[in-house]
Amino acid sequence: SPLPQFSQALTNLADVILHQALLHSQKSINPKASLTAPPSMAIFGLGKLGGGELGYASDIEILFVYQLPGDSPKRVATRMPSDFFERWAQEFLQWIEAKQEGIFHLDTRLRPHGEKGLLANSLEEIQRYYTPQGGSAPFERQALIKLRFVAGNRGLGKAVEQQRDQFVYGPDPWDLDTALHLRERQIKELVQPGTTHVKYGAGGLLDVEYTVQYLQLMHGHH
Repeated sequence: SPLPQFSQALTNLADVILHQALLHSQKSINPKASLTAPPSMAIFGLGKLGGGELGYASDIEILFVYQLPGDSPKRVATRMPSDFFERWAQEFLQWIEAKQEGIFHLDTRLRPHGEKGLLANSLEEIQRYYTPQGGSAPFERQALIKLRFVAGNRGLGKAVEQQRDQFVYGPDPWDLDTALHLRERQIKELVQPGTTHVKYGAGGLLDVEYTVQYLQLMHGHH
């Protein structure tokens, strides 16, 4: 089939698997949980998963966000400790296994604070972190362009996508010079001198993608 149809079909498959894994991992750590009731956590796709463009070698980049439906963040902390959602996210990661290494590999490094941060973040933390004063790096603002609700609680999904739009396409200026400097570093670190790399090299696929994203960040608020 044509590449766009193939990528969308593989993305749809990943979405279904993530949805089922979320429900069954919840049931595993909380036997009273229902497989039909809306879960109190949501999963978001980033990168190629978020953009609906998966290939067999693509990492499945995901973000976990939680909040009990209808509750304030303060009441959530009282009724359901944050470590429950952390254990849930850890359990979730054990539920997906591919027959071949490198296919459907789960990547959680794009979460707030990277590998130093918790796997699961509250909606309140997401709304605080993804702001101009929240501590997120410029590349994280760029990465959020592809954030997409994938599975779990739809109300929570809409809230996080709304925060994405306010942050990514807000009026705060985009530091183009810093972005270009990071791109140059990427080329030096990932491309051997004198070689051609269709993805990372100068004039490669990332230059096309990043150019479009820089324009989105610079002019999206208009």
